[in-house]
Amino acid sequence: MKSLGRTPTRVWALMRKESRQLLRDRATFGMLLGIPILQIALFAGAIELAPHSLGIRIVTADSRKYEHAEHLLAAAGNSVHLDRAPSRSSAMQALKHGQALMVIDIDALPPVVFLDATNPVLATQAELMLERVVRSISGPVEAETEAPVFLINRLYNADLRTQPFMVTGLVGVILTMSLVMMSALTIARERERGTLEGLLSAQVTVLELWMGKLAPYVLLGLVQAMLVLLIARFAFHIEPLGSLWSLAIGTLVFAMANVALGFLFSCVARQQMQAMQMTFFFFLPSSLLSGFMFPFEAMPRWAQLLAEALPLTHYLRIVRGLVLRDIDGIFVLGETVPIMLFAAGVTLAALLVGRRTIA
Repeated sequence: MKSLGRTPTRVWALMRKESRQLLRDRATFGMLLGIPILQIALFAGAIELAPHSLGIRIVTADSRKYEHAEHLLAAAGNSVHLDRAPSRSSAMQALKHGQALMVIDIDALPPVVFLDATNPVLATQAELMLERVVRSISGPVEAETEAPVFLINRLYNADLRTQPFMVTGLVGVILTMSLVMMSALTIARERERGTLEGLLSAQVTVLELWMGKLAPYVLLGLVQAMLVLLIARFAFHIEPLGSLWSLAIGTLVFAMANVALGFLFSCVARQQMQAMQMTFFFFLPSSLLSGFMFPFEAMPRWAQLLAEALPLTHYLRIVRGLVLRDIDGIFVLGETVPIMLFAAGVTLAALLVGRRTIA
């Protein structure tokens, strides 16, 4: 009975002890407060399912038709965004590079519509408003009683399947999650086990640690990407249309950027738990803002600028462009350069931080 009477006192003492430990652990306490704020900011302020505007390239040599289309679509607000293309080839190039969702050739008889169906959600939304858009564009200034006839050509995902869009995106998401997390545990694990001092006593430099510890994870990233693409090919019948060499180079650079970031987290963290917390804090905005699931065009400008700084955003454009659209090497290079700059920046930061916290 005496023992039961002391239970509230002991529980209160344990609660005070645990609360003090939590407050002393600034990293954990910061994550507990930071993650809800980050989630609210992303889901409430940045993530939207429907884009504010659908990019449409109009192919016509008649300026009167284009001006008439602009006049008729003014009442649509931000639902469509028109650009005039000098030729069908230039408009199709913009469609292939993801710079437009639809191309409408109103000089053709009947008018021809080319729809980027890579993202089935956006393609479905576009088709729902396609009839109204084409009526506005292809009809003459004088109103007609009969709706104009037009042809719709779905490109890159004609059946509006979800798997091509999701599986290709999973290549980048899986690499980001696994490589950043595993490389973030390297130095933190050595520090917790007490073996880091042994490595330093052997006069191993921070650069040598970076190269020796992270090289296996870069190779692991290449194997993971190849495994996902093989599953996509034989399980979901998604066959890459573009250059596999370009995809391999882009994947190599992307893997190096992720392991470099993980190494930076590992140098900063004192424990493996802190390294994993940092990984999750990076992975959440990276997966949500990159365009993996939610339309990039639907995000506000500040969120798009933040997403452009994330390597996953550019890698998803590379892998989806090469696998589904057969994009050219110039486009791949343009998306690889930001990933290389990110990798160089975090590598330099990791080496500088590592010299202070490790050496």
